[in-house]
Amino acid sequence: MPTTPPTPLPRLAPAVVRRSRISNWLDRNAELPLRFLVGTLGTGKTTALVTYLESVTGRGGYLALKNDEPLQTFRGRLARACGIGYAPASFESLLAALATLAPCQIALDDLDRAIPETLEEIGDLVAAAPAGVSFICAARSRTALDLPRLVASGLAVLLDGPQLAFDADDVARLSELAHVTALPADVETLVAQTEGWPLVASWAVRDAAKNRRSLAGAYELWRRDNARDFGELVEDALRGAGDSYRRTFRSALRDPNAPEQAERLRALEARGLFAYYSGGEYKTYRVAAEFDVAAAAAAAPAEPTKMLAVRMLGSFEAAIDGRRVEWIRRREAQIFKYLLLKDDGAASRDELRDVFWPGVPIQLGTQSLRTASSNIRKALAALVGYPNVERYFSSRGDISINLDNVTVDVRRLRAHVADGDAERERGHARQALAHYRAAESIYRGELLLGEYPETWYAPHAAAYQALFVYVLERIGELLDAAGRPNDARQYAERARGLRGDGTPAQP
Repeated sequence: MPTTPPTPLPRLAPAVVRRSRISNWLDRNAELPLRFLVGTLGTGKTTALVTYLESVTGRGGYLALKNDEPLQTFRGRLARACGIGYAPASFESLLAALATLAPCQIALDDLDRAIPETLEEIGDLVAAAPAGVSFICAARSRTALDLPRLVASGLAVLLDGPQLAFDADDVARLSELAHVTALPADVETLVAQTEGWPLVASWAVRDAAKNRRSLAGAYELWRRDNARDFGELVEDALRGAGDSYRRTFRSALRDPNAPEQAERLRALEARGLFAYYSGGEYKTYRVAAEFDVAAAAAAAPAEPTKMLAVRMLGSFEAAIDGRRVEWIRRREAQIFKYLLLKDDGAASRDELRDVFWPGVPIQLGTQSLRTASSNIRKALAALVGYPNVERYFSSRGDISINLDNVTVDVRRLRAHVADGDAERERGHARQALAHYRAAESIYRGELLLGEYPETWYAPHAAAYQALFVYVLERIGELLDAAGRPNDARQYAERARGLRGDGTPAQP
């Protein structure tokens, strides 16, 4: 097999603390397929990876993921990072190439940047890793891979933010390397002020070294001189995570005593956004809160999300801001329709494989689903850009549609029927009639009219037609009660014509 020199490791700062407790943890768990380092910006994940790889014997490779990098490009760069002299064309060929390197430790950094298809492949590589091949992955978000499943199955171990934090020994050694005078009390104070956040503690020590000061009062002076730069780092991370996380972060700082605060912090911690879990509770990094970076961000209103409008009754159509989604293949559109008919807009990968690739080997079905998910993202990105696709569609974990940003006629139909029934129960005939009439106007024809009737949506089509018949009958009853028998008769005849068997319709 052709080989090339592995990709060089990234350069570290001149004064770097090599933390033996993290290297020892990595070494103790080297037999597992996956060791995962997860923590917010600046928790020392990259430094830990590089210093560990510099110390181990045997083959290894380091690769930092890139934003919006195609899966095939990732495979090629991973191969080069490991010294493989060609770009594997498929998952199977990549797996086979890695098997020839054993024993080998491969570090994958910045997993949060990877597209969902690449993350799926990394998860598959971990699950199918040949003997002697292991992965060390680092990410800000613990949702980058399906960690609960991997840990529960014994394939992975996790080292998170509090375990990556600096302790007094780390700060003392860093101060010594930077030639900063540091009394034990000053070291303990800096650890407490920064909560051991390596980014902030290291920055404060370097700032003291640059200005030839001792460690005494280093944090306060760092805050005075570096507030703007640190605030911009935090804001950049929030902006990259998306509008919803920015709002959650602001709310967490603004109202820390709100009943939903624990849920806010759990969401921020899972996404790697300046929160951590310690002592049985979620907490924000005090430094981030002190800088009040949310104030500047709140001054500029977030760009509103444009709704994805979908019509499923009659002929199918999906559009954003009046521009139709152009599907790459029919299969992707069918998967999208299937998800829209689910109550929560989501389905597991196993469910989708069973529905759309029945009888196909799991590995082939998985690859087909991965391709379909990628094509759905491409179709949406053509209208909103890749950074905004997650507002509508996600393939992290279950495959899902964000129903908060999608309006679908079938859901509006059901909502009007439910509201009409509620008003009728209250005796509000006029309001009930208005809702039923609105439901009537939404039903423009049979569900997915004109499409080949696949088994997964045929029952839905029958159910929505029965619901429409029910609407017609309720309108007829209300018109009859209002003294309009001719109009009521027309609705009754329409309902009988659709029902065809003379039995009452059921909602």
